[in-house]
Amino acid sequence: MTTTALAFMANDRYRDWVVGFLESVRTLDPHLPLFCIPHSGSIDKIVPLGRVFGFEMLHDGVDRLDAFARRLFPFHPRHRANLRKYAALTLAVDEVAYFDVDLLMLVEPARLFGHIRPGEIDLVYFATSPHWVYAARRLDRARQLFPDLRLLSAGAFVTSRRALTIDDVIGTIEANRALYRALRRRKVYDQPVLNFALHRLGKKCRSIAELDQDLAGLVSFRNPNLQVGDGAPVDVATRRQVVAIHWAGAGKRGGELFDERVWPLRRLREAVAARAEARIRAAGIAC
Repeated sequence: MTTTALAFMANDRYRDWVVGFLESVRTLDPHLPLFCIPHSGSIDKIVPLGRVFGFEMLHDGVDRLDAFARRLFPFHPRHRANLRKYAALTLAVDEVAYFDVDLLMLVEPARLFGHIRPGEIDLVYFATSPHWVYAARRLDRARQLFPDLRLLSAGAFVTSRRALTIDDVIGTIEANRALYRALRRRKVYDQPVLNFALHRLGKKCRSIAELDQDLAGLVSFRNPNLQVGDGAPVDVATRRQVVAIHWAGAGKRGGELFDERVWPLRRLREAVAARAEARIRAAGIAC
């Protein structure tokens, strides 16, 4: 039997996003093992939520990733902790999912697992990010170096320690630091690191849409093809189920206020958040 887990990263600043994300996951799967990687800053409001939503704190690998981030980004301390998400690779399970918390899960997490076959499928991704990995002027060189170039979002993925480890990520960047620096898009942090390590190692990455014909992957709340009907939101361009809605980028809530098209998504997010807060109150937790 394949063992699985889901990891996420949080601190008090994102507390409201965390509870909505966790409610969306627990509504679909009450038993999936969950692990919270601490982001920088206070986690006083996050730790008590573990008793409500059933997650453990994950510290393994964080010190190594922090030291690596200090070497890689000596002048950008604010963003170093973004690399902590790769602590998910330490979990002793067959397959691990990592998801950022500024999203709502819409399909049973079990549907995202079972695809990893090291050497054939090393990582499953849920969205691409073609403009936020390598510098635009370096893309031609990247394509020459890495023929199967997939520029994926680091906000959600599934992999396995048998396919990708912290040693793989850190060692590949440090052994090829000059090339990494020449290719990467500046002022982007965790995403170029993951993509470069995957590309340089020749890892086989596949989108969930290639592996499950009914799933559309991760969809931005700004995507005009995302619509809320009588049931769950769907991607009307493909008629596939959406794995999760992502409120990526700055001004997440501001984007909802001024665009009538996304008001149904805002109401959906607020309804999930209200259920989360009710769950917290019922547990008698003040956080």
